[in-house]
Amino acid sequence: MMAATRGSALRLRARTKSPRLCLSVFAISSSWRSPVAESFAFVPWRCHQHAPRHLRSRGVHLPPSNGGVALSASDGEHNSVTGPIYEVDGGPSVKLFTKEGCTLCDKVKDVLESVREEQPHSLYAVDITDADKQEWFSKYKYDIPVLHINDVYWAKHRLSAEEAVDGIGEAREGEFALRQGEPDASRLEHN
Repeated sequence: MMAATRGSALRLRARTKSPRLCLSVFAISSSWRSPVAESFAFVPWRCHQHAPRHLRSRGVHLPPSNGGVALSASDGEHNSVTGPIYEVDGGPSVKLFTKEGCTLCDKVKDVLESVREEQPHSLYAVDITDADKQEWFSKYKYDIPVLHINDVYWAKHRLSAEEAVDGIGEAREGEFALRQGEPDASRLEHN
């Protein structure tokens, strides 16, 4: 029997006499280094194997709490992805605000690479988890990927090939203008 409680957490009521409870952690994350949304539920099955398949742990490992800065599991060092992805002389400059392990960012990068011949442009990655990029982290931490063309906000989350061709074409002709909807998480947070 399942009953929803405040927020997204779920409380599962036991229908068993067993005093043992298993704790299952459900996490939504593209990788262990990205922000993780989690909910905890007490599952009243004696053993994890006996829980319904959809309620079993997915084997997701939560990141260590380190103030939002990504660390490598192997050496404890930050693995920055900042730098040029490809460069073209004379074309518009596209900045992809990203971080290590961002799968949506990889999809946007693939779209941009697919239109590279049709609309020549340079693509640079900006890792928002770098120590010197805290301003970008505070703005974009919940919304990557974020794209800028020639240092002007362009798009967030997703990008189609048609949108890429249109935006880069506008920038090549000098007609690109700031788009609406630039994210700013720091403005929304109350500390």
